[in-house]
Amino acid sequence: MERYEIDWRSPLAAFAPLAGRDGAILLHGGDAAVDARWSFIVAAPQRTIVSIDGRTILDGAPICGSPFDALSRIHRERRHSAGSDCLSPLVSGLVGFCGYECGGFCEPTARGPSSPYGLPDFWFGAYDAVAAFDRLAGKACLYGRSAAALDALSSSLGSGDPPPPARKHFDAPESNFSREAYCKAVRELREKIGNGDLFQANISQRLEARARAPIDAFALFADVARASASGFGACFALNGVSVISQSPERFFAVRPGDAGRFKITAEPVKGTRPRGATPHEDAVMRAALIADPKDRAENIMIADLTRNDLSKICDDGTIFEDSICEAVSYANVHHLASRISGRLRTDINAADALGALFPCGSITGAPKVEAMKAIAEIEQAGRGPYCGAIGYIDDRGGADFSVAIRIAIVEERRLSVPVGGGVTLRSEPEAEYEETLTKARQFLHLAGVKNRAVP
Repeated sequence: MERYEIDWRSPLAAFAPLAGRDGAILLHGGDAAVDARWSFIVAAPQRTIVSIDGRTILDGAPICGSPFDALSRIHRERRHSAGSDCLSPLVSGLVGFCGYECGGFCEPTARGPSSPYGLPDFWFGAYDAVAAFDRLAGKACLYGRSAAALDALSSSLGSGDPPPPARKHFDAPESNFSREAYCKAVRELREKIGNGDLFQANISQRLEARARAPIDAFALFADVARASASGFGACFALNGVSVISQSPERFFAVRPGDAGRFKITAEPVKGTRPRGATPHEDAVMRAALIADPKDRAENIMIADLTRNDLSKICDDGTIFEDSICEAVSYANVHHLASRISGRLRTDINAADALGALFPCGSITGAPKVEAMKAIAEIEQAGRGPYCGAIGYIDDRGGADFSVAIRIAIVEERRLSVPVGGGVTLRSEPEAEYEETLTKARQFLHLAGVKNRAVP
């Protein structure tokens, strides 16, 4: 393992020359907290694993099997222990995303409509070099499996200023759901829940706005990253379509544990309140979230689902609820989060875990398969990267993935912001609709779409 320290610079500035290139990815930690202290940059993958319309493509050639199977196989081939003394949790490995539609590989009976964007359903690159930025220590380092890979990445990094604000003039946003239709969907789900078909489900709408000039997706991402300390940022582009994510939710992380074994931790998020305009109002909103029986019940239900999912891949007797219904505050919202952990079985690697747990229960509902069927029936549209997973699998065995619940997708002059929320028997249709708008407003406002224009 080759490595050397480089001069500290903003990860946003370092990524600027690479923004928009296929295969270049920025994973951006939102603050200096231990779990969000790192940002990573990769570019020019040595191999690619792609899925389009149910077909798996490895290095440009179709293969049999699911993309999750291919990911696990490539990870096993690349495993090494070099750099085990490195502080960075990623030194080389697999980086990418799987869109919500990949749930059809995991639960074939719940397969839904195709993605509405010009993106693959699944895309991972194998990278031999990583630029790692440790915000807590104020240090940046390059890691590589070879000196050539390390030098190639080093020469592509920027060192100037981050991009300026990205405000554009937009037409009024439109949605694939009217307010009335969304509220009707909430009532339909409540009826299914009342009939005993399921306990809860997550439904979404897609807000779209057209700009009068091409949108600089990376400049918009930089705006969002500066405005919010959300823990799991990401920016990448494929086929001229850019994805920017600023997720508050970790799907799962795999880290070395005791006696050479790996520990997996999942952190589902359920329950949302907007931030208050004053400290007093903010404290009231936070307290109301913690005390709300609907939000707590929803969070506990998904924590139970997550614990059951982890039981498929963890040793018996090692799964614990580390925390339940903790309030976490971000720039625009408060969320309720729980944390469940377990010890991975020796025959399971991080790529296997991704396939076993996907899609995340917090963005489907419970029971998972029935909720996915209800989502497909009601939404009648694919989700693409929204509600999928973005992250990495390190060649030494660790991993970290976020749930893509705060994303925007940029296609030339079109900005798409999908947003949703969980529905239970206690859900109020109007309140659920307003919650989705609260989640969308930061992306729309920073892009230049006026709040008054949000439907």
